Amino acid sequence: MAQAQSKRYTISGKVTDATNNAPVPGAVVKIMNTNLATSTGTNGTYSFSVDLPQGKYQIQISFIGYKSNTETITLGENTQVQANSALNGDAVGLDEVIVTGTSQGTTRKQLGSYVSTVKGDDLNKAPSGNALASLQGKTPGAQISQNSGDPAGGISVRLRGISSVNSSSEPLYIIDGVIVNNSTTRVTNTSGNYDNANNGIQVGSLGQNRMVDISPADIDHIEVLNGAAAAAIYGSRANAGVIQIFTKRGKTGEPQVSFNTSLTISELRKQIEVNQAPIKFGGSVDAQTQDILTPALTNTTPVTRYNYQDYIFHTGVGTDNSVSVSGGNDNTKFYTSAGYFANQGIIKNTNFRRMNFRANLDQKINNWAKMTAGFNYVHSDANEKPDGNSFFSPMNSVTIIGNFHDLFTRDIFGNLKSVGERGRVNPVSVIEDIKQRQFTNRIIANTGIKLTPVKNLTIDYTMGVDNSIQNGTTYIPPFAYNVSTGFYGGGPALDPSLNGYASAANATTTLFNNELNFTYDAKISDVLGSTTQLGGSYQYQKDLFSLLNGRGLAPFVQTVNGASTILTNNDNRSEFSISGAYLQQNFKYKDHLFVTGAIRVDQSTVFGEANRTQFYPKANVSYVLSSADYWKNLGVSSWWNAFKLRAAYGESGNLTGIGAYDRFNVYNPGAITSKTSLISSSILANTGVKPERQRELEIGTDMSFFNNRLGLTFSWYDKRVKDLLLNVIVAPTIGYSSVLDNIGGTLKNKGVELMLTGVPLKTTDFSWTTTLIYNRNRNKIVGSGAQRLIATNAGAPVSITDGYPVGVFYGTFFARNSDGSLLTNALGIPQTELGRQINATTYEAQRTNGQPSGSVLRKVLGDPNPDYTGSWVNDFTYKKLSLHIQLDAVQGGDIWNADWRTRQGVGNGKVAEAEDLGQLPRGYVAGVYNVEEWRIDDGSFVKLREISLSYNVGKVKFVKDLTVNLSGRNLISWDNYKGYDPEVNAGGQSTILRNIDFGSVPIPRTFSIGLQARF
Repeated sequence: MAQAQSKRYTISGKVTDATNNAPVPGAVVKIMNTNLATSTGTNGTYSFSVDLPQGKYQIQISFIGYKSNTETITLGENTQVQANSALNGDAVGLDEVIVTGTSQGTTRKQLGSYVSTVKGDDLNKAPSGNALASLQGKTPGAQISQNSGDPAGGISVRLRGISSVNSSSEPLYIIDGVIVNNSTTRVTNTSGNYDNANNGIQVGSLGQNRMVDISPADIDHIEVLNGAAAAAIYGSRANAGVIQIFTKRGKTGEPQVSFNTSLTISELRKQIEVNQAPIKFGGSVDAQTQDILTPALTNTTPVTRYNYQDYIFHTGVGTDNSVSVSGGNDNTKFYTSAGYFANQGIIKNTNFRRMNFRANLDQKINNWAKMTAGFNYVHSDANEKPDGNSFFSPMNSVTIIGNFHDLFTRDIFGNLKSVGERGRVNPVSVIEDIKQRQFTNRIIANTGIKLTPVKNLTIDYTMGVDNSIQNGTTYIPPFAYNVSTGFYGGGPALDPSLNGYASAANATTTLFNNELNFTYDAKISDVLGSTTQLGGSYQYQKDLFSLLNGRGLAPFVQTVNGASTILTNNDNRSEFSISGAYLQQNFKYKDHLFVTGAIRVDQSTVFGEANRTQFYPKANVSYVLSSADYWKNLGVSSWWNAFKLRAAYGESGNLTGIGAYDRFNVYNPGAITSKTSLISSSILANTGVKPERQRELEIGTDMSFFNNRLGLTFSWYDKRVKDLLLNVIVAPTIGYSSVLDNIGGTLKNKGVELMLTGVPLKTTDFSWTTTLIYNRNRNKIVGSGAQRLIATNAGAPVSITDGYPVGVFYGTFFARNSDGSLLTNALGIPQTELGRQINATTYEAQRTNGQPSGSVLRKVLGDPNPDYTGSWVNDFTYKKLSLHIQLDAVQGGDIWNADWRTRQGVGNGKVAEAEDLGQLPRGYVAGVYNVEEWRIDDGSFVKLREISLSYNVGKVKFVKDLTVNLSGRNLISWDNYKGYDPEVNAGGQSTILRNIDFGSVPIPRTFSIGLQARF
């Protein structure tokens, strides 16, 4: 009957900013109680051509940063209907739609936990080519740090601190509803020096992580779910929080073509000062000893000093290009894009290239069914050099030799010569001869269907796959000079069976997931509403890794099959699945009180049989006082626009802490008495292993004032992780050395998050918006039992010590006088503290004749976890001119500066220079060299993270809209750090190893000029 009365209507209008009448592009326009939705174009206009029965309808208009608005229209005889809308700013975004684990979004006002939203446009104001790098400083509760300045260097994300001691603390990543892979798997630098495990704890995670594959130009917005209360609906995969990425989609209207291009210049931000003394202690520059560390050598030799930084660094050039076509009608909408990104590193002969293609489709099938589909293909390749944690990386190669060698000296055959210090690799060999290549091919695809078969019921199904294939090769040529066998050289004898190295590795990861959700909305009474959601999911992951490597290469041979000595090869395979279901119930009283409860049930093949089923509850309440009837009667609503109180509790698990086969005794093939045998692993299987469990309580408020010109968001949380997974030492008489077990103890994170947003000035021509973010987290492990010390390639004495934050530095320290000054001997050389060690954290210093005596003492020296982090983002616009400035700050966070200490020990640092020149007593460097406190450095900084100046030219002939942009990233760092950059970590994306400076490439400063055009 209704269908018979339908007519074809054209509903159109324009959406503007209520304060200055400027158009609002990208706003979502929905006809309520229908499946009809569209978005405004670049000029803020929209249009529907629809078949609807006559009557009254409500049109809802919403956009990030604005309060949603509802316009009422009447469809009658006139088939042309106009509905304009002016949106007011919303400092805290209570009307924004948020997706938290179910397909049906909910408004922020209904959430008891905080979820932040970052617009895609904000990621590209000072483009970096990496979505996570662009996210730095833009969301509360997230500590995002770039671990390396390599062109595709890894990035760590910590949401509300560390979430595990044995496995990843990286959040779960979801793109358009598909759980995706963000692992770090090395297919280059495959030596055992990398990604090794110590005491059963994964301590290294160097290299690319796979979010580098995602083009920021395709991102519409990102949602960050910091806490367990928000992420509990994801169950066993959400211990470290969730980051959801939503890519751009088509909009109703004529096709829109967008083109973006930029040119980027990357350069070293600052050089390290090096020894300029014209002499050195000892004899010839070719001596095989570190003369500065041999106080008995008091004779000096004139030398020529070099600055090797001028050789290994250069100015890199890059480009970022993307083109997209989008459009559609009420039935079919599409978005397609292609991109090419290329960037040279600041280390010579390093670069990264990425080519990507994306297609998104939204298709209306009929009035109660529609489908979506998405496809993303990425190919990337990189020319690399050995990374930190290796003595033959570019950075370490110039750090571990005195700067008095002529690197370019060659023998009569034209071969490079040794640099003279204990078989070190000549940096020229590293830059020119060592070759590492990495290639990645990746497909992320998804499809879904949404049905509304009856009123108030929504059924949707999503299926997705993420398949990535990494291939890597490493080639270290045979050296013509003495290089240590530990660096893949042939030693003094140039042993041909050891000289040179080649490897080929492959890593394939496939993730498959599908979800089915049912949502039913019911109006219980005029003031009480109900939303019931029921869903289930199944996820499957398969990982394949193979490695062939060998050493002893003939000249010009670069492949493994040409190696004379085949090393231990790997062929690792694993697969696991996880399935789950959830039930969530939400009640809404009027429009100001919201109560939600949910339960998630998970089962996974990695869990022990007795713990196969895991339950994760959550509950939250949101009370929006400013929406209550009495609020207007208080007399504050004219200046206090929004006031929301919220509280949430949730639990989640950590699937990554358990390997696919940890509950089985693993046997490896081997030979015993020349017969093929199966040899058991040294780790005893634990059939009762279960995931770590996080419980979190969150309390907060959201407020806005002065016509939504000022906003405040505050969150306090108490996050506790129990059932901690660690390898526990067992008696060797049972035939094993350790077992993975859920130990006692709790990992605690307590903290606060504060965000202030404001519009201090806004006129017709000028506006100024500002955002200030403050994060404070305190991390501590309690009840974990015995102290665990973790050995690292950088010599960092990392520990898990009961009562202290995870990953503190624990080691030897200087003796001090009662006033805190260093205690020195008669020569003026600081002394190591000695005495009686009572336990791991307490000691008794002892003195004999005023000097330290007894055993060497140890204590906690430093904490890599920051005291607080913060950012200040400002955006200014004057007519068509825009200026964007972002400052990021880290206070505290000690750094293990291994490179600074090494520079002194080989004689190329400034402390060594002072000793060379007699400004410090002879033997000073040797006296302090092994004191581990000497390597602790201050990691505090304030950094000019982003600055961008853009001018909107507007329409130029056939170009509808043209904008030019000048930007820079990481331009200035205000710090007292003695290395290149306090934002560094040679441990890569490791959970335990943080703030270690050992051969890492410093983060470059970049300058970009770009152009954005729409046709």
